[in-house]
Amino acid sequence: MTDLTCDPAAEPAEKSPAGKSKKIPQPKDRPKPAGDIATDVYAAAAECLDAVVSGRASVNSAIFSSPFPEKRFLLAMTQKTLDHLKPLKQIIYNSKVLLEEPRLTKNMAYVIAFDMLFGEMREARGVARMMFKFSARLKESLAKYLADNNVKDITQLKPETPKSAIYPRYVRVNTLKATTEEVIKVLEAERFKLEEYEAGEISQKTFLKKLRSFRPTTFFRDYHVPDMLVFHPTVMFHGHHLEKSGKVVLQDKASCLPSLLLNPPPGSTVIDACAAPGMKTSHLAALMENDGKIFAVDIHPERCKTMEGLLKHFGTTCTEAVNLDFVQISADDERYSEATHILVDPTCSGSGVTNKLRNSKKKNRKTAEADKQRLQKLKGLQATLLKHAMSFPKVERIVYSTCSLNMEEDEEVVQEAIKAFASTFVVRPYSKVLPRWKGSGKPRYAVGPNCLRSFPEKHRTNGFFVAVIERFTSADAEAAQNGSAEAPEDAVAASLTEDVEKEKPTPSANGEKPSSGSKKKRKRKGEVATEHWSAGPGFQAEESAGGSAGKKKRNN
Repeated sequence: MTDLTCDPAAEPAEKSPAGKSKKIPQPKDRPKPAGDIATDVYAAAAECLDAVVSGRASVNSAIFSSPFPEKRFLLAMTQKTLDHLKPLKQIIYNSKVLLEEPRLTKNMAYVIAFDMLFGEMREARGVARMMFKFSARLKESLAKYLADNNVKDITQLKPETPKSAIYPRYVRVNTLKATTEEVIKVLEAERFKLEEYEAGEISQKTFLKKLRSFRPTTFFRDYHVPDMLVFHPTVMFHGHHLEKSGKVVLQDKASCLPSLLLNPPPGSTVIDACAAPGMKTSHLAALMENDGKIFAVDIHPERCKTMEGLLKHFGTTCTEAVNLDFVQISADDERYSEATHILVDPTCSGSGVTNKLRNSKKKNRKTAEADKQRLQKLKGLQATLLKHAMSFPKVERIVYSTCSLNMEEDEEVVQEAIKAFASTFVVRPYSKVLPRWKGSGKPRYAVGPNCLRSFPEKHRTNGFFVAVIERFTSADAEAAQNGSAEAPEDAVAASLTEDVEKEKPTPSANGEKPSSGSKKKRKRKGEVATEHWSAGPGFQAEESAGGSAGKKKRNN
C-alpha cells in the first residue's frame, strides 16, 4: 500500500553551509497558512489532503465537508495529488522550498507543486503565488527525480495505487431519471461490455470470484443490489455525462444495503435520521418511486444545505431536508409522528471504510486508550439515536447501520436498545429481504445472527453493519403463546442465560472446581463460521476483555 503519511521523521534534517543540522520547520512551527479554503482551490485541496493522510477522513468525506463549492474540481485536485504524492514529497524536499517559504504547509506545497509540474497551471493565482517564484528550482528537482528513477518524462510516472483500488467500482442507476436498461445501452455504445449471468444459477462465492479478475471494459449487474452495476477498479465515473446528469449515483455497494433492507413501500412516511450527504435518502426515494414523504434530518447546517442541492440533482420530489438534531424531534410531533420507517445511520468510527487511509505508526498506550474512550462515546450517541427512533408511535421498521466493524458500535448498540424495548421490538433476520447475502453478525450476541455484515476482503466492498428492527406484532405474540416462536425478550434472555451456563466451570472428577489457570475458553456454536472476525491479536484481546466484563455484569 502506498505510504501517504507525512511523517517528519521520514525526512532527514537539511545541512546548512556551516555543516550544522537545519531542521525543516513543521506545520505546528509555522504561521497560519495563507489562503481561504472556501474560495482558493489549493488551500481547500491542502485541507482535504491533510484530513486524508492523517486518517481523519476518507477522500469523499473530506471533499463533501469542505466549504469549497466546486466539488468535482476539488476532488480531481486532491485525488491526483494523492496519486503522485511519492514523487511530490521527494521533489519538495530536494528543492528546499519549505525552508524559504514558511507560510507554506507541506500539504499545500504538494498540491501547488502537482499543478505546476503535472497539471495545467500557466499563471499563479491565489496561494500559488508563494511557490511560483520557485518554478525553475522545482523543475530541476523533477528532472533529477526522473533521472534517478530511470524515467524519461512525467507521462511514464504511474499513479500510486492505494489498497482500496483493488475493490470494484460500484455505480447505482438512479431509477428516478433513467432505467438500468437505458444506462446499459449508453455504456455499451461507449465500448463497455456487459457480462451476463443467471443469478439463480451461481452462488455469492462464484460471483465475488468474478470480481477478483475481470477486464477494464467488462461490467456486471450486481448479485445482491438491484439497479447496481459493477466496474473494474480503474474505471472513473467522476465527470462522466451520466454522473453529471444524475442518471447514475457513485455509491458504494455496502452503503445501499441499509435503504434496501428498510424497503419502504410507495406512499410511506420515512425519517432518515442522520441523512447527509443524502445518498441513502436518494436511494429511498427511488425505492418509493417518489411517492410518499421522506424527512432527511441532519444536525449540521452546511451539510444539510449541500444535501438539499444533491437531492434536487437526483430528481427527488418526496424529500424534505430538515436541519435539526434527530433526538430533539418529539415523537409526538404530528409532523413526524406518522413515520412508519426510520433509517438510523449515525456518526461512527468508519473502521470498515476501505479508502480511509490511516497513519502507519503503531498506536501507543495513550492513543489506544483515547480510541477506546472515543468508541464508548460513539456507542452512547448511537444507542441514544436508536432508542429515540423506537419511541415513535407508528414506526413499523427501523434499520440501524454503521460503516464500522467494531462490536461496540454494532451488536452492542442494537442489543442495548432491544433490551430497553424488549416487549415492543424484535430484530428480524436480514435474510427475509436479502436471501442471497451470506455474512452475519457475531453469534456471541443474541441479536448477532439476525444482523447483516459486509467485510471488505470477503464481499469486495466497504465494511458495514445493518440490523433490521421491527415492531413486535400481535401475530408474533400469538406465535409465541403457541410455542412456535419466542417473544423477543425471551429470546434475548434465553441466549444470555445459555452463555452464562456455558461459561460456568465444570467440576473435575474429584468434585473440585478447576483453578482459573486450567480454564479453557469454550467455542460457542457457530463461531467457527465467522472467519472474518479474526482482526488480529489486539482485537481478540479486546473481545475477550469485553466478554469477561459482560459475564461479570450478567452474573451480578
